[in-house]
Amino acid sequence: MRDRDPVPGAPSVSTGTRPTASTMSDPNRLGSNQKPPPARTAMSPAAADQGQQKDSTQEQGKQAADQAKQAAGQAIDKAGEKAGQVAGQAGAAADQGIHKAAEGLDQAADMIREKGKQVGPGTGVQTSVVMVADKLDAASGYLRGKDSDQLVADLEALVRRKPTESLLVAAVVGFFLSKVLR
Repeated sequence: MRDRDPVPGAPSVSTGTRPTASTMSDPNRLGSNQKPPPARTAMSPAAADQGQQKDSTQEQGKQAADQAKQAAGQAIDKAGEKAGQVAGQAGAAADQGIHKAAEGLDQAADMIREKGKQVGPGTGVQTSVVMVADKLDAASGYLRGKDSDQLVADLEALVRRKPTESLLVAAVVGFFLSKVLR
């Protein structure tokens, strides 16, 4: 018999050949007890494009996150610099205020001394006036010798040593300030 091309829909005719040892070990020809090899799936071009797009999107996301971190770090640095500048300006303004207060105390001491001379020498009032003027001069000298940081440290130490007296003084000063500022 001659081999013919199979006719579509017709049953296949066996040529009567028997399988040999070489054809039985062929992995493409399976016997009844062999398992097929795992199927390899080839990625379609569309699936490969989606995978590349996903990787590209992830990379872009990482780059955006890195840029955001850098921008945030720069903003924090600038804010810290501004805060330092503002603190420096506030400290300078406080120091100027302290020096103005010292000048005011000196002027007040001078005015009190002038008024004390008008009262008359040798009286108890004049002695008290001179003591008040001397205390104002001492306070003025103290303020001139300190900056704002030192004054705050001294005030904190005083409040820790004498908390009750500090509270009473603060209440009295607050009362007088409320009356003066009305």
